[in-house]
Amino acid sequence: MLLFSFVLCLFQHFGLWAAISSPLSQAFFHASSTNNTISWENCGEISGRMFECGRLSVPLDYANPHDGEASLSILRLLADEDKRRGSLFTNPGGPGISGTGDYQRARSLDMMDQSGGEYDIVSWDIRGVNDTAPQVSCFDSQESADEFWAGSLWYEGVETNSSLRSSFDQDQFYSHVDAEDTRLRALWKRCEERSGKILPFVPTSQGTAANARDVARISDAIDGSGSEINYWGFSYGSVLGQYIIALFPERLGRMIVDGVVYAPIWGAEPAVEMYNHLLIDTDGAYYGFATLCAQAGPDRCALASNGSTADSILEEIRVLIQVLYDPYGDLDESLARSSSIRLYIFLRLQDPRSWPTLAHYLKSQQDLVNSQDDEEKLLPLQAVTETYDEFHSEKSLKQDTQIWQQDFYSNYWSIFCSDGPEYDGTSTRDVFDTIVEARKLSDTFGPMCLGGAHAGGYPRDRAPWAALATVKRFPTLPAAHTYVYTSLYAHWPPYMRDLVLRDGLKRSTKSRKNAFPEPTLTAGKFLVSPSLSVLVGVPQSPAGNLE
Repeated sequence: MLLFSFVLCLFQHFGLWAAISSPLSQAFFHASSTNNTISWENCGEISGRMFECGRLSVPLDYANPHDGEASLSILRLLADEDKRRGSLFTNPGGPGISGTGDYQRARSLDMMDQSGGEYDIVSWDIRGVNDTAPQVSCFDSQESADEFWAGSLWYEGVETNSSLRSSFDQDQFYSHVDAEDTRLRALWKRCEERSGKILPFVPTSQGTAANARDVARISDAIDGSGSEINYWGFSYGSVLGQYIIALFPERLGRMIVDGVVYAPIWGAEPAVEMYNHLLIDTDGAYYGFATLCAQAGPDRCALASNGSTADSILEEIRVLIQVLYDPYGDLDESLARSSSIRLYIFLRLQDPRSWPTLAHYLKSQQDLVNSQDDEEKLLPLQAVTETYDEFHSEKSLKQDTQIWQQDFYSNYWSIFCSDGPEYDGTSTRDVFDTIVEARKLSDTFGPMCLGGAHAGGYPRDRAPWAALATVKRFPTLPAAHTYVYTSLYAHWPPYMRDLVLRDGLKRSTKSRKNAFPEPTLTAGKFLVSPSLSVLVGVPQSPAGNLE
């Protein structure tokens, strides 16, 4: 939802590039680890398995390896010693989600279980993120970020009961253009004040090509020079996986791209266009969620009742969103606004394993709306709290709004813009227009103004980075090495179908009544079998009910 990339695309637009482009000494980014080695320390355990943490220095510029260093923060969950096959690298997505934080630690255990305890699960904070240095930061605290964004459209969300079709909703929406443009200029000033010495290095040091080369460097340090790279990437991590395939075809082990974003479009089109690409599959997944809920029935899905259909469940959700429509900000503070409901559904649809929680959350919101007094609200409020999505956003019980995590967004946009084309003059008004047009792809989710609705790239000095900072040609996915995870209910856009058909991949999926889709081939079997080359599955069916 944050329009941060527009800010990072203002180098040339506001003439600030020269003011922050003073050269730095090589010692500025000096890292603690040298000689391609990692010093590991115990840093916790989970279910009897030990985590280790370490740091590795890598060149800030792989074309000029003596011109400073970045310091990568690395986490690994150790495999069973008698079973160990090597390392399985993973990126949780974003871009900008920490690879060393609590979310990844929990996911690492899940991945360890799926891979049979045969791989060390290795994750890291990609360039600019969390504990990896250098890092772009525009606020000195969460409190200062919250204060800065208070009242902003990008903070509160877009309220509409017409998918921005009514003149009232459109007028309300466009009335924010000038204020948000002014706010973004003020944001840029903050970024320059706090990170001015770092920003000139962002275009060349935080792109996905550099992150892919870091994977190879970490693999060299852990498993030996030129070692086979095994990788499992989610969402943005699927882009990183495609970059690894493009840059290191001779080193591929097992590659899993999960929640696929198409890398050739990611790096080739103006960043503002990515918003629409992110919405192409959404309504298909949304209908799939409702279909499975209806099939599961009231004993297994919190939203279902006897005789429910997919259409009736979606209609109930539509009514809930209408009731929570809050154009003037005067809704009861115990209730979520309609924009928050849309965002929550969208984020959950990306992971079918979370659909039981999504159903429970929506039912709790319905119960909260129907409560007659404060006493009746207690149980629904507790249920909402239990289903609160700690990873994607922090939510206040008094007002269910997006709370900015400032470092995540600054890194999100710096990576996104580093990969994209040069700044093309896209304005804040153009971004608003893109959000309005997105209703053609999805009535429900088009008006979210999710973070993907952002302006084009910012200028970068391509030389001597031309061969390193970007990847222009992506090879076909190698059949013996790549496994593509997708949802049974996702309606793939033509370019993704072409990717699968071009590479001879079979999109073979199954579904089972009263349950989520099941994979024809689990990730674990793909990782441990030396002969499997079946490549396309669906997210693993979660155990239990849709309750």
